[in-house]
Amino acid sequence: MLDVVVTAGGRPGRAAVVQMDDIQLGTCGPVIEDRTSGLLYWLLPPETASTCGYQGFGLCIGAPYTLTLPALDHTEPPGPCWLRPCVSDRLVPPQQLRPLLYKVGPLPDSPSAVQAHLAATEVLGHPAEVMAR
Repeated sequence: MLDVVVTAGGRPGRAAVVQMDDIQLGTCGPVIEDRTSGLLYWLLPPETASTCGYQGFGLCIGAPYTLTLPALDHTEPPGPCWLRPCVSDRLVPPQQLRPLLYKVGPLPDSPSAVQAHLAATEVLGHPAEVMAR
C-alpha cells in the first residue's frame, strides 16, 4: 500500500524528478509518467495522504483508492510507464518532495481536471471522489 502525489509532467515535472534524483543521491524513488495525460505519479510512503496537507501543485491520494501500476519493465510509452523505477524499499520522501514541488511548480491544470482524468481513465480502482489535499 502506497500513497501517490499526482502532479503535472512535461518540462517542469521532469525538472522536479531530476532535482529529486540529486536530493536522494542518485535516483529518486518511483515516479510513473503518463505522457498522454501529462501527469506524473510520485509514489510515497503509506499514510502520507492523511497528514501531508499538500495544496496548490497537485493531489495527494491514499487509501481507499488504488492505482494500477505499470509492469516493472514498462519504461516507455504507450501508456503510463516508469520514469523512475520502483526499486526495493526506496520511495519518494514527502518531506523533501513538498518544498521541491512548490519551488519547481509542476502544476496540473486544476485539481478538478486531475480528478476528472483519473475517473475517466479508471486509473484509480475506487469509484469514490478523489479528494484534493
